[in-house]
Amino acid sequence: MPEILAKINPEDFLSCNMLQLKRIWEIQNNFKCPVLGSCLTIEEHKRILKKTGHKIKKIKAHEVHRAVMGYMNDENHVSIKIDRYLSHKYRNIIAEFKSLAPEAFFAEWKNGFRNGKMDGLFYLAAIRNDLPDEFMENIFGDTHMLCHANMEEVMKSRRAFSMQENAAQKLARMLQQEKRLARELKQKYSITEQKLKTAEHNLQKIKKSQSTDKSYAPILQIKKEEVQLKDKITTLKERDSEQTLEIRNMQNENRSLRTQLLDLQSINYRLAEEVSDLIEKLTPCFEQGNQCQEKCIKYQLCSKRILIVGGITKIKHLYKQLVESSGGEFDYHDGYMNNGKINIESRVMRADLVICPVNCNSHNACQMVKKLCRKFDRSVKMLANSSLSSISDALLQESVSLN
Repeated sequence: MPEILAKINPEDFLSCNMLQLKRIWEIQNNFKCPVLGSCLTIEEHKRILKKTGHKIKKIKAHEVHRAVMGYMNDENHVSIKIDRYLSHKYRNIIAEFKSLAPEAFFAEWKNGFRNGKMDGLFYLAAIRNDLPDEFMENIFGDTHMLCHANMEEVMKSRRAFSMQENAAQKLARMLQQEKRLARELKQKYSITEQKLKTAEHNLQKIKKSQSTDKSYAPILQIKKEEVQLKDKITTLKERDSEQTLEIRNMQNENRSLRTQLLDLQSINYRLAEEVSDLIEKLTPCFEQGNQCQEKCIKYQLCSKRILIVGGITKIKHLYKQLVESSGGEFDYHDGYMNNGKINIESRVMRADLVICPVNCNSHNACQMVKKLCRKFDRSVKMLANSSLSSISDALLQESVSLN
């Protein structure tokens, strides 16, 4: 951490404008974890702890984050150090945006969120005193749902990585087989070549003895065998050439697949780190108590039965995890209408919200869902696709609309 940070007085910096900003230990509790997680890297966590006399060797990233979070409830040597550091780090953002009206600031937040430049605005939103609760809830919800969107990308990347890895293993086995066949052909070629040399040697011996031996039958037989051996050698050479070319092509393909595999591994690692950080930063926000409070983003979905009709059956467990993490009670129907409408009708009647992705559903199922929701006056969301991010957006919109 630069030595200049130790000389910065955040009170002098924050008092440059009439709007009084919060100190880091004064912001809302549900913002403390995501603010530290998104605005401080793990290395910055470690440097701050080391500067304040803590031992940081051989401790994991989440343990470092948890150690810093333990000082965020009041003013102390660690929280003061973090407050000074963040004030200096985002001094330009604070100077530019802190005097904006709440509506204008919220518009800047939306633009920064779309462009991926949101950490400084997220910090400033947390320390401002004048933002309405509705804006603060939307800012927190945008950041939380980013975790779910990146989780979907990680799963896609891991599936692609698994397919590429299987293909590379299969290609490696095929390459080993071709190498074995090539060795066998070379051995056969060597044996045939040796036989040809022996036949040529015998032919020379017979030619020398022609002046005394008038029988030409052995000579004709040897010539015939010589022609056959030459034909066989030619065939073996052609096969050897084909095998060599095929092996070269397979080696090129294997190199290409290995390059793709390394690229996918790099992408997968990066996405896994990103999702791991987001989960580590955002998940503790929902673990501060057993009772859901009104300021919690999932408060409006608590005890609500969420019915998902259709979608991708193989990731039903992920739908369930997503709904339950939002505070809802999960119910599911695969969208097949083999048993008529009795089964789906009873589920719709019990549900508080029905989510129906149309891209993984039959036309009959979609029509039946709309009809039953009108009949029982149930809220329904017809989604264009069945991805986890679409389900997450629907749940977030429902939570916001219930406010």
